[in-house]
Amino acid sequence: MIGIVKKNFLTLREELNSYTARERAFIFFAMLCSFFVCCEYSLIRPVSSSLFISTFSAKWLPYAWLALVPFNFWVVSLYNRLIPKWGSKRLFLVLIFLVIVTNTFVALFSRKITALPFVFYMWKEIYVLLMFQLIWSVIHANIQLKKAKYLYGIFYGIGGLGSMLGASFPSFFAVAYGSENLIFLTLPIYLLLLFVYWKMCSYCDGDVPNQESEEKGGFLHGLKLIRGSRLLIFTLLIVVFMQMITAIVDFQFNGFIERIFSEKDVRTEYYARILGVMHSCTVVLQFLGTYMVIKWMGFRRSHYFVPFLLAFFAGLFIVFPLFPIVSLLFISCKSLDFSVFGVVKEMLYVPLKPDEKFRAKAVIDIFAYRTSKAFASILIIAINSFVSLHMLSWLNLAIAAGWMLSVSYGLREYEKITTAQETIS
Repeated sequence: MIGIVKKNFLTLREELNSYTARERAFIFFAMLCSFFVCCEYSLIRPVSSSLFISTFSAKWLPYAWLALVPFNFWVVSLYNRLIPKWGSKRLFLVLIFLVIVTNTFVALFSRKITALPFVFYMWKEIYVLLMFQLIWSVIHANIQLKKAKYLYGIFYGIGGLGSMLGASFPSFFAVAYGSENLIFLTLPIYLLLLFVYWKMCSYCDGDVPNQESEEKGGFLHGLKLIRGSRLLIFTLLIVVFMQMITAIVDFQFNGFIERIFSEKDVRTEYYARILGVMHSCTVVLQFLGTYMVIKWMGFRRSHYFVPFLLAFFAGLFIVFPLFPIVSLLFISCKSLDFSVFGVVKEMLYVPLKPDEKFRAKAVIDIFAYRTSKAFASILIIAINSFVSLHMLSWLNLAIAAGWMLSVSYGLREYEKITTAQETIS
């Protein structure tokens, strides 16, 4: 293990030495952006979940995911229309302002306005994806294909460190200070994020597509791009599969949390500590595991690795339906989502055209990412009404099987595109 770490460090140092000063500065500030976005989200997530369960109960989670669909549609349509007009910097500034104002309002009035925890739960799911969309789109426009395999794991790893820091606040201070008061920490974190994002953009070679060079269009234009690309269809499919499994596991885990921890702030602390363990596992995977999986298994086999592992843990929960097992399943699912899956999924975007990286990617990573939970919600509600919630793990096995069957479909197109680009270069 020490030899692997040393080898990876030497490889990273050699690679960074090959970059220009501008490229190294861009990479540094891009990593800091990932750090602060993940830090704030890991702070807010256990708080919003605990507030939601306290007000509505875990059984209402599928209905919140369903309510995200029209909200998602409107946000993605607006994003795709504004991005070529405003550019990423102006849009990011507006989003920062909206998040700070909205979160402060929730912190002040969540006890007085009953509907706020429901709205806040949906809002945090949307704005964090918009943040990552704006950051990753700029990264895609400035990182070459040959450098992506190694650097993307590092970007995710730095984000994992931010997640560990963010989760530590509710882990130790939710009971002492109250869950709602922790939301005020969004302000200092996002002001720091704004500074490092602006610095990152000052070292950019490329930005978002502009009005002159790209075709106009909103949500429907993004869908048109996806329909015209076999690779984008595959990317859409694996995002849907991953998020459906994640939603089902999330529902199972929150059901246990609600039954075992009845007090809101205690529940927030435990939830955050589970997230802390998950983020620690994620960081290990991001800095070491993802690189080793891709290096040893290859890019193609890496796409089979995630659904196979999730199917294994779902089967384990079928045999042992206990709280420690569902906690292990939750940690595994989230760790893989933010590490191995996140990296191999982002690598699929690298050979695409700029318009596909921004607007088709927005449809997949914002709209489809959260709308997939709506599909899972319908299945959860139906299974709960007509069968039994114990069947949810069997549903996860079926989804994982469909995922593995789709891999060969999409990767043939990926290999065709990358081979053509390498031939031209």
